[in-house]
Amino acid sequence: MATPVTLIWRAITRMRWPRGEAVSVTQDARKAVLIMVLGIALFSILNGAVKDQARIFPVNQIVFFRNALGLPPLIAIVLLSGGLHRLRMHNTRRHVTHAVTMTASLMLAFVGFRLLPLAEANAISFLRPLIVVALAAPLLGEKVTALSWFAVLTGFAGVLVIMQPGAGVVELGALYSLAAAFVGAVNMVQQRSMSLTDHTIGIVFWYMAISSALLLPSLAFFWVQPTGPQLAGLIAMGVASGICQYLMIRPLVYAGASTLAPVQYTGLLWSIIVGYVWFGDVPTPAVLLGAAIVVASTMLVLHGGGKRP
Repeated sequence: MATPVTLIWRAITRMRWPRGEAVSVTQDARKAVLIMVLGIALFSILNGAVKDQARIFPVNQIVFFRNALGLPPLIAIVLLSGGLHRLRMHNTRRHVTHAVTMTASLMLAFVGFRLLPLAEANAISFLRPLIVVALAAPLLGEKVTALSWFAVLTGFAGVLVIMQPGAGVVELGALYSLAAAFVGAVNMVQQRSMSLTDHTIGIVFWYMAISSALLLPSLAFFWVQPTGPQLAGLIAMGVASGICQYLMIRPLVYAGASTLAPVQYTGLLWSIIVGYVWFGDVPTPAVLLGAAIVVASTMLVLHGGGKRP
């Protein structure tokens, strides 16, 4: 009788990408949602591991292990599901700048994880799509409707509810998470442009590879020697990261981005569960209210605010 691990491996290896640069979409929303929910749940657990490790290791070391050790499973999945042609790089400079912004966003976010409850840090991260809307006009020349601008301003109001600046000094962790959201939004704009010429899985692969190369020299200056069990944890986190990256990409074969976008907000529920079980964190009413405002604002953009009149 097949074990659960065997069943998961068979599911991964039976996935087939088409042989071109573009991926043809086979509509199967249920399968897309199930894979996306699984990926988000695993990523939430992974973020819990990052928060735990950030109490011991510098963030550059964590991001290095996360990306470098994520490459082998990602390469294996690519080979088993169609070939290396999807890793073709069309613009080296774009990939390097993408890796720089993505690495910076992750490092800022991981500091936020260390200083804040997971649910609060995750709620602030949902601001990224709204910042992308604000950047779309000056950077991409896209027309942004008045309703979209209203959604952006409402989303920022939601983040202010979470951060509660009127209650005293804003927490440093909230500022790091907010900075991560801004840099992450720039990164999302870069990805949108790169996806016109490069395969999505190739963008992810080269980001992880270039990021690892950029961070390698920093380990000589910021490094904490792990124990045996700690090293095993860092390696497991990296391997899991590669698999999770694929689980987040794969649903796009079965459903469009607009269909899957709302599913990403299940990450807030998972972060609450992981934060409570792992760290005993209970989200405050302000965090829940602010998160609801940010989520509602993003949904407004997805379901009408972003459409041109």
